[in-house]
Amino acid sequence: MNEKKLSDIANSIHIFRNQKVMLDRDLAELYGVEVKALNQAVKRNKERFPSDFCFRLNFKDLEDYRSQIVTGNPINIRNDIYPTVFTEQGCYALSFVLRSAKAIEMGLFITRAFTYLRRFILENENLMMELKNNDQLSKTFAHFENRIEKDLLVLYKNTSRFEKRIKALELKLEELKKLI
Repeated sequence: MNEKKLSDIANSIHIFRNQKVMLDRDLAELYGVEVKALNQAVKRNKERFPSDFCFRLNFKDLEDYRSQIVTGNPINIRNDIYPTVFTEQGCYALSFVLRSAKAIEMGLFITRAFTYLRRFILENENLMMELKNNDQLSKTFAHFENRIEKDLLVLYKNTSRFEKRIKALELKLEELKKLI
């Protein structure tokens, strides 16, 4: 199995309520269906999705998540509808209720991604414990993260300014072309 793709999926695995889960939007994209269709399939098959397979996030879950991450992919809420998240078993169960070849293939692939993540954590457990217990390293990493965020913000602002200048130049060129 392609390690790069496994790690990409592993990066879509989040921790909520002390469980490794994937968001309905990420799974819908992987399975090639709309989020609405995915959630409807779950509603039609409630007996296959007990609370330890999937659950809906709430405001507190998202606040806790935001307080834990400095940077990363924010979870956006649309129309006050909180996303449903799926554990490893829930992801696999989806492959049965969606009933497509792609769903079955992706269900197996996602299960492998969870396994890949578990293996990665186990292989690096000692290093992670050292980092977690070393306050100086934690402060240093937090400092670097803040510096990177500030640098990215400055870069974004500068890029926006240059994009405006380039757009203005492109408009001038178009005007000159019309005159020729």
